[in-house]
Amino acid sequence: MIILDCNLNFGATNNGNPYSNCDTFEDLCAEMKRSGIDGGLVRCTYSDTVGVNYGNNFLAEKIKESGNRYLFGVWAVLPPFTDETPPPDKLPSLMKSNGIAAVYINPATHRYVPSELTLGEMFGVFEQRKIPVILNTDRGVGMDLIYKILSRFPELTAIVGDSDCWPNARRLYPLAYRYKNVRLDLSYVMDAGGIEDMVSRFGAEKLLFGTAFPNRYTGSMLAVTRTACISEEDREKIFSLNLIRLIEEADLS
Repeated sequence: MIILDCNLNFGATNNGNPYSNCDTFEDLCAEMKRSGIDGGLVRCTYSDTVGVNYGNNFLAEKIKESGNRYLFGVWAVLPPFTDETPPPDKLPSLMKSNGIAAVYINPATHRYVPSELTLGEMFGVFEQRKIPVILNTDRGVGMDLIYKILSRFPELTAIVGDSDCWPNARRLYPLAYRYKNVRLDLSYVMDAGGIEDMVSRFGAEKLLFGTAFPNRYTGSMLAVTRTACISEEDREKIFSLNLIRLIEEADLS
């Protein structure tokens, strides 16, 4: 069974916790090989700590060099007014040519006010083209903002992750029920029987396997997902098929 992780990260984080760093792309690949993860969505944290374009370009180079057909990059994006990242109409084709399958925003770190004014045009393109947007509370996006974004762009293909995990069902379930294109990143979902409950409520199609490596250990969610009392068909959807479908549905022309 192919295993794809929707939340992989590398690059020195400068967070004072070297035990949770994954400094290089090679470090990431070694951990994936060790744990049996075949690929997934990868973010370079240099886009947050060094510079958006530096991190995005560095990531694109590493994705191309890897030759791994299951490995897809995630670019940081900024509001288009300062011309620091490609404009919304040019972004999809550049993503395709650079092996990038999704984008994320981090307004707290990148220091802009997330609003209709700053993000509206860009999110309109993402919604129309079904480009996956990662909205993760671990990346400067609060749940209140996630709720506002999806209320304004209800058809947005969003991968939602919530690092407040004890428990986060009350925060995530409304989104899964209400918005058909929302997918839940399981990286921080540690509730006993949580996967079983979600599958029974709104189906395995809403769930994506994720580890949040290196901020969390790959083995944690691998064990939880492998031992969840669900069908093998649903397990395969969570481990890979759901993410593959999201990537294939995106219009990056």
